[in-house]
Amino acid sequence: MYELILIPLLVAVIIQIIKLIIDGIPNNLNWQHLINDYGGMPSAHAALVASLATVSGLSQGFNSAVFAISFVLMVIVARDAVGFRREIGRHAVFTNMLARVIYQNAKNQTKEKLEFLNEKVGHTVWEVMVGLILGVCLSLILYAILPLA
Repeated sequence: MYELILIPLLVAVIIQIIKLIIDGIPNNLNWQHLINDYGGMPSAHAALVASLATVSGLSQGFNSAVFAISFVLMVIVARDAVGFRREIGRHAVFTNMLARVIYQNAKNQTKEKLEFLNEKVGHTVWEVMVGLILGVCLSLILYAILPLA
């Protein structure tokens, strides 16, 4: 039963390593950015919930309540990453544009307090799809090779 926790966590770690290779190394490997920021290729959130749904189906059955709940969670997280969180990123871009105007006219005390918002919050459809596919594929591989019984 612990495969429901172990495999999705392993998938999340593998995806973060892949994200490190894709996003981190070409961008001068900023560790703080990689740990604290959202977004990027592939979506680790999508991979994690796809892994959970896959392992739930394999271990509990694809007709089980556990799989149904995991599948619905996967759909919600994927939709959220592409829609709501991406929209938050678009709002952050606009807010930062306004903040830059304020920053130019602000006194030094205000400039010290001004923090810009993270603009890379959501994912593109492509990043989420790759995360979902990798989550399923890695889960199938790990479920087959790990001695979990």
